[in-house]
Amino acid sequence: MRRRAERLRRALAGTALATALALLAAPRLARADDPGAPPPVRMNQWQKLSPEERERLHQRWQEFQKLPPERKEELRQRLQQFRSLPPEERARVRQNYDRWQQLSPAEKQRMREKYQRFQQLPPEQKQKLRERAKGQHPPPPKR
Repeated sequence: MRRRAERLRRALAGTALATALALLAAPRLARADDPGAPPPVRMNQWQKLSPEERERLHQRWQEFQKLPPERKEELRQRLQQFRSLPPEERARVRQNYDRWQQLSPAEKQRMREKYQRFQQLPPEQKQKLRERAKGQHPPPPKR
């Protein structure tokens, strides 16, 4: 169970970061004078996307625009944290996100419940679980 709690923590962190990436990497769909608009994406990057990918990014951008300012700022900070990670860590985050995406809704719910239980533990016990989980994950695949 302790390993699972750490995996859940990592998976949730990966999910949040990947979501932030998707939201903020979307092409500029808002007006140019919108201070909350993401930086423009190079046209050749946008053209490489399939119509389905473009539509998903557009939808994510619309979802992002509806968020409260505090949540937008939190996601921007997480994106900045992700960008500052070494390449190996970024690969690990992506791998965790991919694993999370492959879980069924029931498995995701169980993971959320375990994570909530983990959050209720005293700090000392959380630290012990984290230490036990270190080194128990295979290295991420090379991209």
